[in-house]
Amino acid sequence: MGFRSQMKLAAAGATVARGELLPFPRKTTAISSPWADSSNLVPMLVAKDVFGVDSAAVSRLEALKVPVIAKGRALLHSLIASNPLVALNAEGKLPDEKQPTWLYRSDTGVSPYQRTCAILDDHLFEWASLLAVSRGAKGDILDAVHVPFERWSVNEHNAIMVDGELARDDQVLLIPGPGPGLLTIADEAIRAARATEQAWVSRVRNPFPAMVLQETADYGMNQDEAKPYVEAVAKARRNPDSAVMFIPYTMSLTAHNADKTDLFENGRNAQRLDFANYMNMPASVLEGSLSTASLTYSTQDGKYNEVFAFTIPYWTQPLEQALSMDNVVPRGQRIRFDLTNLRPDQASPTGAAEQD
Repeated sequence: MGFRSQMKLAAAGATVARGELLPFPRKTTAISSPWADSSNLVPMLVAKDVFGVDSAAVSRLEALKVPVIAKGRALLHSLIASNPLVALNAEGKLPDEKQPTWLYRSDTGVSPYQRTCAILDDHLFEWASLLAVSRGAKGDILDAVHVPFERWSVNEHNAIMVDGELARDDQVLLIPGPGPGLLTIADEAIRAARATEQAWVSRVRNPFPAMVLQETADYGMNQDEAKPYVEAVAKARRNPDSAVMFIPYTMSLTAHNADKTDLFENGRNAQRLDFANYMNMPASVLEGSLSTASLTYSTQDGKYNEVFAFTIPYWTQPLEQALSMDNVVPRGQRIRFDLTNLRPDQASPTGAAEQD
């Protein structure tokens, strides 16, 4: 199987036999996790071994059902992945004809934009991302494709494995993220957010408060005799257009929490603030408010400056630094996002002219 076909399988996340993704000679260099204790390399790089929790307990799909996480992910894709990666040297951006072709094209049918989105997803939810690369005769990268997170792992010797086979150093690029990922550090918050959403949905489906039917006199009514009354009230509550009930003289109805109309608004807003902190984003850009103040130019410009100064570098720098290593570009070159489309009024934030 040719490398192009192998990379297509990696990009599609297809289920293939062991060893089909890449040829894996048994020689590989051990890699140390940035989240592991540097004095002990025995613990695995996977987050659950470092932090004592099972990161698979909360899935990405479950996390994306939390609105604020979906909004944060969309912002990362639109603000970062939509911008091209470019190569620079001490004099600045390389001419177009000298730009590495894999930065702006691919032979796999998976665009560089989709590749960057997949890397950002890995960094958002997990601790690192992995690329499979093909190289020319001189060792320069010709193409690169994202390897789905579930298809690679780190063995007991801290060596990277893809589909159960050891990966050779020159055929994979490990890109550590800025943190352990939401599925590790925010798993409880995700579960709480999902529980809050479910409670909110339940309240919307049953907008009437909890009700208690109670006998006003002791007539010795048993469970079977009380059941028709309970079912009649429950049926009426589920139909708000005709929620008219008849209560016998010997029975009273008490409504509990009838004055609560916020539908968990405070709790849901607090969760937005929590996840904003997890994702290093201003809470203001994740809010759902459409108030006049939030739509003024000055307010929006302030939000944009804060995102550009703090949020974007937090997510771009791990990728840029990993792609600027000597096993990716020649010494003296570096890879940066060209963010001039985001801030056309300022110089391109591709970093100062320097030798890496």
